[in-house]
Amino acid sequence: MYLILSPLSVLHSQVAQDSVATVALPTSSKTIEVSADIDTATMVIGQQKTLTITATNLNKGKATQQVTFPTLQSLTQGPIEALESVTDTVFAKDGTIERIEQKVTVTTFDEGRHPVAGIIVKVEGMGEAMLLSPADSLYVNACYASDADTTKCEVMADAGYEREKYTFWEIARWVVLALIVAIAVMALIWIVRLRKDNKPIPLLPKAKAVPADRRALNELETLRRKELWQKGRIKKYYTDMTDIVRRFLRNMYGINASEMTTRQTLRNFHNIEDWSDESETLLRQLLQKADMVKFAKSQPESHEHDLAMQNAIDFVRKVAETHKINHPEEGDQKTEKKN
Repeated sequence: MYLILSPLSVLHSQVAQDSVATVALPTSSKTIEVSADIDTATMVIGQQKTLTITATNLNKGKATQQVTFPTLQSLTQGPIEALESVTDTVFAKDGTIERIEQKVTVTTFDEGRHPVAGIIVKVEGMGEAMLLSPADSLYVNACYASDADTTKCEVMADAGYEREKYTFWEIARWVVLALIVAIAVMALIWIVRLRKDNKPIPLLPKAKAVPADRRALNELETLRRKELWQKGRIKKYYTDMTDIVRRFLRNMYGINASEMTTRQTLRNFHNIEDWSDESETLLRQLLQKADMVKFAKSQPESHEHDLAMQNAIDFVRKVAETHKINHPEEGDQKTEKKN
């Protein structure tokens, strides 16, 4: 994929295999060529591809024309998500700049063939031009690991299955469950007997509802103390963490995030009254990291596990803080009831 930029207007033409924009210049002038390239081989959902955007012929006399590459925000369109960007300058033997490359790491969590769009390059003194539009042929193919063609899609080797020993808490919860069932049966028998004797059934005082943010923070602290990732249960650690955050969104705003993908969850969260750019960034980082672990078998560094937990805690606290600012009357009503 390439285009030629000039001070004149840019003429675009879309072809099945290439997208080219050219303008004729005097033979004594150099043209500036900008190209984009990405591996279109099939990838597993959650894997990463490198999009390379290159600008050459930037020297005009002794001066070098400045190039502004697209931002991560402009490249994040549709199912394609731009994660990070690195710019590198290559010098010629005479010390002048030969070319400038921008390498962008992109990924997707949706199955199918997705075009890479939003590639807008701006050159000093020549305005800006779109290198690719959604109709062009630069794209990535994504599939689930189970559907991947091993001749086209690189899938990580199976690490093998190892049966884990039952922990004390795993056994204890079944014991507690059995006790709860036994108590429930005894209570039912007692209530039936009272009804037969026409005796009133004593009512228990209604338990005070725990705020959604406090409940989520308590659950996150309990999860942290289990030390799952330290025991090698990384997937379980991220699954439980995101489940807690998704339940928080359901309890707080009625967003059924447990039945939604990461993209759907972020879209619904963006529309709530208590949305903020900081809280959305924390939520995106947490869910995307969890998707990489659960679907792409990613193995984060040790410090990234603690960072993910901190992101979850900060997200809950930030949303709760914004909610209190937007609804100060709720706190006043609670104070009046106590008085």
